[in-house]
Amino acid sequence: MDVEFLGGAREIGRSAVLVDDSLLLDYGMATGNPPSFPVGDPDPDAVVVSHGHLDHVGAIPSLLSGDARPPIHWTPPTRDLTRVLAEDTLKLHGGSYDCPFTEAEIARLSQVSEVHGYRETFSAAGYEITFFDAGHIPGSAHVLVDDGETRLLYTGDFHTGDQQLLSGTTARPDADVVITESTYSDVDHDPRATVEERFAESVKTTIWEGGTVVVPAFAIGRTQEILLVCEAHDVDCYVDGMGQRVTRIVRQYPDFVRDADALRRAKSNARFVTGRDGQRKRIADQNTVIVTTSGMLGNEDPLAVAG
Repeated sequence: MDVEFLGGAREIGRSAVLVDDSLLLDYGMATGNPPSFPVGDPDPDAVVVSHGHLDHVGAIPSLLSGDARPPIHWTPPTRDLTRVLAEDTLKLHGGSYDCPFTEAEIARLSQVSEVHGYRETFSAAGYEITFFDAGHIPGSAHVLVDDGETRLLYTGDFHTGDQQLLSGTTARPDADVVITESTYSDVDHDPRATVEERFAESVKTTIWEGGTVVVPAFAIGRTQEILLVCEAHDVDCYVDGMGQRVTRIVRQYPDFVRDADALRRAKSNARFVTGRDGQRKRIADQNTVIVTTSGMLGNEDPLAVAG
């Protein structure tokens, strides 16, 4: 089994691993100005995707340019989240040379998509593939690749502790080789319950003192986590930006979250911003909490220290 890294090695972003020139694991982008994409020009027989974050799926549609139509294997939430990110990327970069795909490639995603659940072994490019719950975001997966002689485990991003949205991963499949994410491998985090309590108290204090709290949160995974934390600590909030659409998508897949009823309550506790008739200005003048995409406010993330 020959493994080639096209990106994501000793860097954060544009993860892409090519196995025997035929199986591609993820195909992401690194955000920046301009963004960067995996190196080389792979022509895989099949693509397997670990999870729907930009650094792992951001360049996926570009694999469908020209006559190329490799099947793309993923979980149902990952499929839907990838399309959301692709449409947003095209909106941001479609008018520049930086975007490697068009609406035509995004439309082709549905033509080649093959979805799978956890622990359901399937064939791709001559390999036996199995997804295991990675506990990172809804639909995230460890990917086990078996060619009959070697078992390769590609972890993608994973989380071992329980979150409000997801349970931590417990999957430990036997493997001969492991390719693992290590972004936070040398960081010690405070207990999650402590971080959540500290966050909630800070928000309440700010509101009591007459302030307005703007919580920057990534649309996928983190926004839903913040909504659950707010509901658990009796904090009312608004939601703006892409996080609204992602929350609706995640709610379509109750089997891929820890507690679907809790997520329903959290969504009911939050009010979605429509932006009509000066609504944002009126909300900003209130003593309230606004959860919005972190790209609008830099990369500060109140729960990042909790993993």
